[in-house]
Amino acid sequence: MMAVMWIAVALWALGETGLQLTQRLRSERTKTREWGSYGGILIAALLAVVLGGLLRRALPALDFPSRQPGWLLAIVLLIVLGGGFRLWSIASLGRYFRAVVHIQEDHRVVRTGPYRVLRHPSYTGLLVGMLGIALLFGNYASAVVFELLMIAGVLYRIRVEERMLLGGLGEDYAAYMRETNRLIPGVW
Repeated sequence: MMAVMWIAVALWALGETGLQLTQRLRSERTKTREWGSYGGILIAALLAVVLGGLLRRALPALDFPSRQPGWLLAIVLLIVLGGGFRLWSIASLGRYFRAVVHIQEDHRVVRTGPYRVLRHPSYTGLLVGMLGIALLFGNYASAVVFELLMIAGVLYRIRVEERMLLGGLGEDYAAYMRETNRLIPGVW
């Protein structure tokens, strides 16, 4: 089961890398771009890994048997479902997807695939997949802190991205904001 879990992680990483490279080659020139929020997610991820590891060592009483078949199945499902949803989201954006927040010269709002319901489905998928990764620590405190730090990085990115898209796409994006939720259908 551990091999299946690592295969799921590797397939997600390969799919993400392949889609990001493909989308980068297909995209148009950008009018504006912003790198800081990408760095924010990377810093949040790095802190999540470091603090998760430290908490696991400091609080062994909060360990759980994450290597048992039931836990591993849950972890694999979260990684596969989250990673798959993220990859579907990236593919749905097509040439408008890039790792950095940007506005292309002929940018438009995408309302297909998961974007019919959510404004940021790739982040929903990321957070679900990262919950699976967080559970690999096998420690409740580590998993909670890991996921909270990832959520913080994503929320910062969403704030920056929405401000930029609203400024670049105007009323079309404002209308889209009124019609969709950010991360969770019917909730937020």
